[in-house]
Amino acid sequence: MKKLNFSAFAVLTIALIFSSCEKEPTVVTFPSQAAPIMTSQTQGFFEENIKNETEKWNIIPDSTYQTLITSNNYFVRFNHNTFTYSNGQAIVGDFTVEIVDVLTKKDMLKLNRPTFTNDGELLVSGGVIYLNAHQNGQQLSINKSAPVMVSIPTDEGTPMKYFNGIVAGNNDFGWDESLEDEVTIFTPNDTSWIGNNNSLSYNFTMDSFGWINCDFFYNSTTPLTGVNVILPEKHNGSNTYVFIYYSDINSVANMDDYNFDSNFDLGTGYSTPVGLDVTFVTISEVNDTFYYDLTNTAIIDNHLEEIDSLTIASESQIQNILNNLP
Repeated sequence: MKKLNFSAFAVLTIALIFSSCEKEPTVVTFPSQAAPIMTSQTQGFFEENIKNETEKWNIIPDSTYQTLITSNNYFVRFNHNTFTYSNGQAIVGDFTVEIVDVLTKKDMLKLNRPTFTNDGELLVSGGVIYLNAHQNGQQLSINKSAPVMVSIPTDEGTPMKYFNGIVAGNNDFGWDESLEDEVTIFTPNDTSWIGNNNSLSYNFTMDSFGWINCDFFYNSTTPLTGVNVILPEKHNGSNTYVFIYYSDINSVANMDDYNFDSNFDLGTGYSTPVGLDVTFVTISEVNDTFYYDLTNTAIIDNHLEEIDSLTIASESQIQNILNNLP
C-alpha cells in the first residue's frame, strides 16, 4: 500500500516463462510497507473529494426490487429485504443509501484510490463503486441471501476480477482480490440482469458495504526500470502526494518518500515498463499553501525526474487542473 491511504508498492517479481520460445507477460508488483503519516492538509483534500462525489438516495421500503442509476450510469438494484438492521431485522421507515461511482483514472486520482493490491500488484480498472446505507446515523447491514446487484457500463468487455477495498492502519488503503466473488460480462439486449440493455456491462453482487473494484492484473513484456522523482526540499512524504498517471491504461500509481527526504520512489526493487507515456502529478501543502506540478514524460531506463519547483495554486484551481487531465 501507499502513502496515507495506501501501502507502498511491493518488491517486483519478474517471472520469465518461456513456452515455444515466447515470453509470457509478467504481473507488475510493488513492495508492501507501512505508510508514512501525513501531517498536512493534503489528506483532507482527497477526503473532501470523496465527500463531494458521494450520491445519496432517500429510500422508502417497498415490496419489490428498486433500482438506482448513478451519475456514471451504474445500475444498483436491491430487493425489499436486502438492507437490514445489524441484528438482521427488517428496516422500518425511510433510510439513506450512499454511492460513489468511479470509472476513470482521473477520478481515481482525485479520490486517492490508486489501482494496486495490498500484495502490490498493479491493476487496470474497469470501474469502482463505494456503497453504504444508514438510518438516522445508524449503520445498516446487507442480507447475504439478498445481495445488492451492481451493473457497471463498459465499452470493451475485458474480463475482470473482483477486488475489495481494505482500510488498514493510518487510513492506509489497498485492494484485495476476492476468490469467492465473480464479475460477469453481459452483452447488449441480455435481459437476464439489470442494467442498460444497449451496452456491455460488468455485473456482480455485493453482500457487504465498502469499496469494490473491477480490475485485471497489469502484465508487461517490455523492459522494466526503477523510477525516482526528486522534489524541492520542503515537499516531502509528510505533506506531498506524487502519482504516476499512465496515459494508455486505466491505472494510477502513487509514489512514496518514507525518509521524508523529498526523494519519491515506487519502493525498493520496483520497476515499471520502459516506454510508457505518463504524467507525474504532484500535490503538496506547506504552511497552508497548496502547490502542484504536472510533468509529462515517457519512462526511460533508470528514470529520474527532477522537479525544481512547484506552482502555487488554490485547492479549487488544483481541482480544475485534475478535472482537465485526459
